[in-house]
Amino acid sequence: MAGVLVSTSIGAMGAVLAKLAAMLGDEYKLLKGVRGDIKFLKKELEAMYAFLLVMSDVEQPDEQSKIRVKAVRDLSFEIEDSIDKFMLLVEPASSCTGNSFKELISKCKGKLTDIKIHYEIAKELKHIKGQVKEVSERYARYEMADSSSSKPSNVKVDPRVLAFFKDASELVGIDGPRDELVRYLSEESESANQLKIVSLVGYGGLGKTTLANQAYHKLGGSFECRAFVSISQNPDMNKILSSILSQISNGETDNRLLGDQQTIISHIREFLENKRYFIVMDDIWDVPTWKILECALFKNKCGSRIMTTTRVNDVARACCSSVRGLIYRMKPLNEDDSKKLFYKRIFGSEEDCPFDLKEASADILKKCGGLPLAINSISSLLATRQTKEGWDQVRCSIQFAKDKSSEIEAMNYILSLSYFDLPHYLRSCLLYLTLFPEDYEIKRERLVHRWISEGLICREDGEDIVELGDRYFHELVNRSLIQPVQIGYDGKASYCRVHDIILDFLISKSADEGFCTLLGNHSNLTHFSDRKVRRLSLMGDGEQGNGIKPNKLDLSHLRSLSTFGYGFGKQVPFFLKSNALRVLDLEGCRGLKDHHLKNIGRFSQLRYLNIYDTGISELPGQIGDLQYLETLNAFSDSLDELPETINRLQRLMHLSVSRFTRLPDGIGNMKNLRALWNVNILKQSLKFVHGLSELTKLRTLTINWDADEIEGRKLFGHKESLVSSLCKLDACNLRTLCIYLDLGEKDGHLGDNPFIPSLNSIQDIHLYGGEICWMTKWLVSLVNLQKLTIYVAVIEQQDLQMIGDIPTLVEFNLDVCGTCVVTDRGFQQLQKFVIKCNDLMFESGAMPKLVEFCLSIRSIKFNSADSGAGGFDFGICHLSSLDTVHVTIDCRGVRAAAVEATEGAIRSMSRIHPNHPTLEITRKYPNQML
Repeated sequence: MAGVLVSTSIGAMGAVLAKLAAMLGDEYKLLKGVRGDIKFLKKELEAMYAFLLVMSDVEQPDEQSKIRVKAVRDLSFEIEDSIDKFMLLVEPASSCTGNSFKELISKCKGKLTDIKIHYEIAKELKHIKGQVKEVSERYARYEMADSSSSKPSNVKVDPRVLAFFKDASELVGIDGPRDELVRYLSEESESANQLKIVSLVGYGGLGKTTLANQAYHKLGGSFECRAFVSISQNPDMNKILSSILSQISNGETDNRLLGDQQTIISHIREFLENKRYFIVMDDIWDVPTWKILECALFKNKCGSRIMTTTRVNDVARACCSSVRGLIYRMKPLNEDDSKKLFYKRIFGSEEDCPFDLKEASADILKKCGGLPLAINSISSLLATRQTKEGWDQVRCSIQFAKDKSSEIEAMNYILSLSYFDLPHYLRSCLLYLTLFPEDYEIKRERLVHRWISEGLICREDGEDIVELGDRYFHELVNRSLIQPVQIGYDGKASYCRVHDIILDFLISKSADEGFCTLLGNHSNLTHFSDRKVRRLSLMGDGEQGNGIKPNKLDLSHLRSLSTFGYGFGKQVPFFLKSNALRVLDLEGCRGLKDHHLKNIGRFSQLRYLNIYDTGISELPGQIGDLQYLETLNAFSDSLDELPETINRLQRLMHLSVSRFTRLPDGIGNMKNLRALWNVNILKQSLKFVHGLSELTKLRTLTINWDADEIEGRKLFGHKESLVSSLCKLDACNLRTLCIYLDLGEKDGHLGDNPFIPSLNSIQDIHLYGGEICWMTKWLVSLVNLQKLTIYVAVIEQQDLQMIGDIPTLVEFNLDVCGTCVVTDRGFQQLQKFVIKCNDLMFESGAMPKLVEFCLSIRSIKFNSADSGAGGFDFGICHLSSLDTVHVTIDCRGVRAAAVEATEGAIRSMSRIHPNHPTLEITRKYPNQML
């Protein structure tokens, strides 16, 4: 049902209320006799729903409220499971009529069946009604006044206040970033007197406040007036503006006489108009707050400077939008600085650390991931328990968040600010990430499809639910709660990962909420005998999890099962007994065999099935019984074909197979299909290829053209059918067509030009092998081509220039042997350039809109005559819009000194670039360096 909402705050209550409302509709005529009970349940549960909403914003509820929330949430899941069971039996009344004798007999049999179903439903509703009354009466007996509020507690000291007054001698790894900021804010240029803005952005605990404060004190003395103010989540704007005025005027203004906000802003602007000022605004949470603050900052030409800090990328962009400013993305401490800070706080130096604590130290530092707040908090905790046993307890990740020391509570306070700032629906989506292992790169499509299948995404009328899920994903990126990986030309990430410390915090929160159960490396299961497990994630080799086996848990109401590691495959058949299962994600579980899924049809509520990279070689025909299935990832090289029953999946929206898989005829029956990935066209029948044209809702299609799969005489028929189908889809809803073409198959297969016409939907092309020269004219003719990937041995300069003439191209990935020279001609819209080559040079005016540049340096480069530091001057100074540079160095057979010299040359190029782009250097095969 569209609009159904399941979340950590309200359980399945939103889904239950939506289904009860549907059951009161006229189409469910069989339920007329029990409508009184349904109406009672709906009213009672609406009151419980309101209670859960109120409690969702209470950060520290009392014990009675915690127990009541858990009971109501658990009840909502049980009610939905019951409703789902009997709604499968009750189909809306058919409008068709008939007069045949057979139809009359069928109707009579149907009436007898209806009586039995009606009895079962009435019995189940009576049971649910009793449960609801029991929960309501139990808590009414022990009701306390204002039970939704928490007990008064001591006011916490914001650890950022302590960071502000920290002595510089105690800080580690701050000098480089501080000096970089000071250099940017101080540097002379043609517009030296212009206002400059720099915005520090990153997740909580990276040291934004500390860095801003150090830069403020290093530079502040050279300005006529200055101010440093903290904003926070719920700012008192009058108080903040008054503080700015008081600081810039050295307390000469009596703020009590100023009046309203507008008056204070006018006074600040008047004071700053002709002065060289430096103002730091720390911890801005939203754009509207910045807009108010911006009104007070007079944009003069006196060489003034403004610095902001924020966790939200949109805020950083807003701060730098009116004046071309610098967005400074905070980075974690490197390994050396992390060690230095860690050991300094506990022992004074690394040399004084006992040998038996070294191993635990390494694991704990890896967990901290260079996060200064985490290193400070954990080291303060460890300083009080300097025994191997004590450190081994802490190295277990869940101990971080559970420990009650003041240092850990301070760290959790910083992280909880971001969590409780999220709307309710995003909190559930964020907690859902705890189902994935530490350091795991989570594919956006996989995550969004799972959110949808679990009912965590609530769409409004007419909204595309996948696009809405993508917006949820990128909002979490925007708030710096998840780290983007593989960012495309459009700024959107294909993958994400979660920082270990944030993951620990989320696992602790998930355990408190009973959101999911983890077995393996992150096991959060301690009391399990009386606990119904609704989401289960198995991690590791199948032998971990405090000795608890999955088949010992109560999985009768399991909604989601995920496996990470192949050791769990043998246990699957013993515990998959839940009729409520919605998500079955077995990706990478190579121990899985065909018989494990032989009874897949019993999971009547299944929405998501993922057998990517498993040992499954055959899917049972029962898969056609999964009438709610929306996503099927059957990308497995060992899977030769899909059963014919797959065509009965009327709700299926996303289907992925491998290039080795043959699909049955009748693909046109799956009218709801939105995305179809990795179809090897020449492995399919002509009837299948023709049937593609009937998928009128299809938006994304990825096809492979591998001529080795078919005899030459059959190619023509497939060409004709494919072109016909693609032209029809192009005229419907198809938005993205991705084509993989083997250029090595030119002779006798593709002719002098590709047979596929210049369709509007072609946005992404992958070409590999052979030569590119005979393809360039066709590429230039593609009016909406946005992304091009080419893997070839050689590319001529004229071909590179022709590709540059593609007006819509915004991302270009090139893997080539040889030299590439990029001139000022072409590539006028390109925003992302990924290249692996022997040599490269950008000429003046090249790629004027390029934002992200990714370069892979082959080891052969170091053997060339110009392999000194000067040989690595690629001319990136000519890239006028450059923001980010990623460099990967192949270290195989290369001397360490040469690699270090190359890194130094690249850093120097980045440092002197006028945009000060973010630089990231990665060593590939470092162990094979000489």
